[in-house]
Amino acid sequence: MKSLQPWWDYERDMRLAMLLVADGMMNILGATPNATKAAETFLGIELPGAVSGLLISMVTDPWVDADTMLATIAIDHTHLFRTVHRAYRLLSEMSPIHEIEYQDERDGSLDWIGYFLTVVPTDSYGTGEDYSDIVQAADSPLPFIHRAGNAYLDLIEFIHRTVFSHPSWGDPSDMIVFTADDLALLADVDIRSVRNAMGPTGNKPIRSFKAFQSDPDDERAYADPIDAIEWLSGRRGFKCGRLDAEWVNSGTPRSHSLAAIGALAGMMFWLNGQTTEKMAEKIGWDVEQTRAWTRGRGLDAFAAKRVAEAAGLDPKAYSKQIAKLLKKEN
Repeated sequence: MKSLQPWWDYERDMRLAMLLVADGMMNILGATPNATKAAETFLGIELPGAVSGLLISMVTDPWVDADTMLATIAIDHTHLFRTVHRAYRLLSEMSPIHEIEYQDERDGSLDWIGYFLTVVPTDSYGTGEDYSDIVQAADSPLPFIHRAGNAYLDLIEFIHRTVFSHPSWGDPSDMIVFTADDLALLADVDIRSVRNAMGPTGNKPIRSFKAFQSDPDDERAYADPIDAIEWLSGRRGFKCGRLDAEWVNSGTPRSHSLAAIGALAGMMFWLNGQTTEKMAEKIGWDVEQTRAWTRGRGLDAFAAKRVAEAAGLDPKAYSKQIAKLLKKEN
């Protein structure tokens, strides 16, 4: 994962965003005591008497210590602060994967951040200054944490759905998970590196496909998620929470897809800091045979015990569920 900016950068941009919103508020209300009162309540500060709808000038004036001025704006008890801080914790703490409630994180944090980014004015009328970077530039703190957080939760959700797979796991709709932009964020690499690794024919590490075959925009292609996670495992910048064997074991009897069960053995390596090559070495297979297993090909109950032991999973439960699903297929 690309490194987060220091927390004070997020605080600064949140305060700037609030100043811009307060500017708009005062301009809408007009030069009245109510306008000043509303802005003071919103910002938690007392405004100088000369300020009227040009609050941002308080931090652009070359004779003013902007950081000191910004630090007076009360953000700690705002919903904006809580949502951004929650997303920051998500991406900095990297809790074990089974502990992350991905929909709660979206509902309580990232969706709110996306909403806030749409309501912040990008300029302050009358100053001629452009502040669009705060809410629009991809690498600015607030847009970045929104993008990175969503990419990470997409990864977490896919893993959860793989552990507790339904019979149709692997259908095209289930595979719409990662774009090249998502993988660049997760791997902390240039977008061109990801695009160079993607292709629709299978001759590149990551197979790509389009949500709709009629879509002519190649840059909107999606990555096969299993290929993508395997590829991520070899990138030095990729970090995620631990995939816990006991949690995977608990889901094995409730997994209804052979392809998902095969993929989970690979994920025990890929998401815990090791690669397919290491997995092959531990099983005693060649890399291609190992990779085929992680794509749900060549599964059998006898070999499953060997794979499970290498992956740190319960051999009996893993083998039993594979035998059960193979019987259903035949």
